[in-house]
Amino acid sequence: LGRSVLVLDLDLESPGLSASLLPPVNQPEFGIVDWFVEDAVGQGDAVISRMSARAPLAHDLPGDVWVVPSHGADPGDFMAKLGRCYLDLSGSVGVEAWDRRLLRLLSALEADKAPDIVLLDARSGFHDLASAVVTELADTVLLFAIHSEQTWSGYRLLFEHWQRYGVAERIRERLQIVAALIPETDRDDYLNQFRERSWGIFRDHLYDELGAGEIEGFSFDLNDAPAPHTPLPIYWHRGLASLGNLTALDPQLVAATAGGFLAGLEELLSSAEGASP
Repeated sequence: LGRSVLVLDLDLESPGLSASLLPPVNQPEFGIVDWFVEDAVGQGDAVISRMSARAPLAHDLPGDVWVVPSHGADPGDFMAKLGRCYLDLSGSVGVEAWDRRLLRLLSALEADKAPDIVLLDARSGFHDLASAVVTELADTVLLFAIHSEQTWSGYRLLFEHWQRYGVAERIRERLQIVAALIPETDRDDYLNQFRERSWGIFRDHLYDELGAGEIEGFSFDLNDAPAPHTPLPIYWHRGLASLGNLTALDPQLVAATAGGFLAGLEELLSSAEGASP
């Protein structure tokens, strides 16, 4: 669509997105883990311009796709570096928490590339990195899920945690559930069951409980669309099983698997852009 997109591989403990988007010859010199190490000794700004590379996916597109990997072309002792990523820094103005450092990194990368949209691939699960992305950084948070007890149990624990610590109301309007890997058979039944479970945990933990006659409040019915609990769909396709990396994506495969997801995402991003100061 002619936009410039910056993609950060923030799944630091299990990096892989950048390898899927960038061939080895395209890997930049430094990555996110390298920046945290350099920033700890006051050299973070020196590597910003050498942390991103243009993905081949953008070669024939009107826009750009810039990728910031977890680590650079030569990862070195990656495990040792990783252990230093989550350090709070002491300085003349006090202690800077590592999540504030992450925000500073993001601001520097945005200043360097001036993207229209920034995509942050954060690791799943209960982790400080994912927490910082959801609560501090992202305008729109996509919660990927499959219809399984493991998925709903995990999200219920997360939503209860947000309730308990008083952050649910602050972030709930930015959330959107995504039904990933929808099976090839009985799709309508699968999505109906998915929506019911999704609505149940949103209703119980994030939506307002409205009394009789009340119409004001953050609340949605089961079949309301758009609504945070109404899933954006991504369909499983056997063509994905043989896909070695994302640079080999076929437009027809994208349309078949993620057409509905991309259309819904475009609406979400347009709404977020319209609401931004």
